[in-house]
Amino acid sequence: MAEREAVVFPNRDGLRLFGVLHRPGGVAERGDVAVIFLSPGVKTRVAPHRLYNKMTESVLKLGFPVLRFDFYGLGDSEGELPETQLVDLYASVQDGRYLDDTLCAMDWLEQRLGVRQFILAGLCGGALTGLFAAGRDRRVCGVLGLGLPVALDGRETDPSRFMTQGQLEDLGSTYLSKLFNPHAWWRLLTFKSDYRLLFRAVQRRLLGKQKTAPKPVTASEPQVSNLNPLVPPAFFDFLSAGGHLLLVFSGADRLAWEFEEKFAQPYAGRLAGLGNHYEMHTIAHANHILSDPQWRNEMQELSDDWLLRHFCHGRDSSMKGRGTLQRVEEHCSE
Repeated sequence: MAEREAVVFPNRDGLRLFGVLHRPGGVAERGDVAVIFLSPGVKTRVAPHRLYNKMTESVLKLGFPVLRFDFYGLGDSEGELPETQLVDLYASVQDGRYLDDTLCAMDWLEQRLGVRQFILAGLCGGALTGLFAAGRDRRVCGVLGLGLPVALDGRETDPSRFMTQGQLEDLGSTYLSKLFNPHAWWRLLTFKSDYRLLFRAVQRRLLGKQKTAPKPVTASEPQVSNLNPLVPPAFFDFLSAGGHLLLVFSGADRLAWEFEEKFAQPYAGRLAGLGNHYEMHTIAHANHILSDPQWRNEMQELSDDWLLRHFCHGRDSSMKGRGTLQRVEEHCSE
């Protein structure tokens, strides 16, 4: 039976960070690699609808020890957040706010269990923090990112200026569906609508404006967009050092469109040379937090298969697609 222990360790400012350490118990524990779940936004070490708790149960069956902890100022951990609006907190995460806390968690877990390699997993801001840590610290051998945000958001950002083609098409359909909605007309006539965004979205939907592929990024002429400038260096530094990255996006989430149009297309040439170190999957119709059990199960199947192929050495990759439970049982019986 899996074991769990409440733990506490300091960050570099001396603030105490609280978390939970899980160990496989009945399954042979890995002594070389541990998994750390990184808090998404303000949802702490539990994540929306206890997503991290559910993922932890599956990861433990593969023999990995797991640490879930709260960043400073969140959940049970010490520290205060000076921001009064969530948008400002999210903007600071985009700038690497919790990178040091993540490195401290790795230091503590290495001292506690003797592991020297780490797989960092997280949703949204947790995925971004994991990527930043992977680009900085070679102990990170894998990153599992759910809904990785690659664009800069904040109060100073005009959302209509950098909106993707996919978002515009989706919004255009939404606006047109409200043609006979009195409340929508009332918002329009009382100047409560975003007219620039409405015009761009409806124009694209009605006129079918031809899509133009983003210009490939070069060192002498960088892409003009709101792409987070910290993402490409961390992304390619990590993978060029031999790390493995799995990105899972939700089909109904704008982050999937942003990744494709702001990062994947402009950097297509560099991505093509990464081989099996980089994988991306999109779960059709899923929302950002994977709230439906069917979406969550599909994500877990992808995650377990990725872990087995890249971090369970000597395992037969033919286990792919045969179901999580069967693959876990085969792994544990060897």
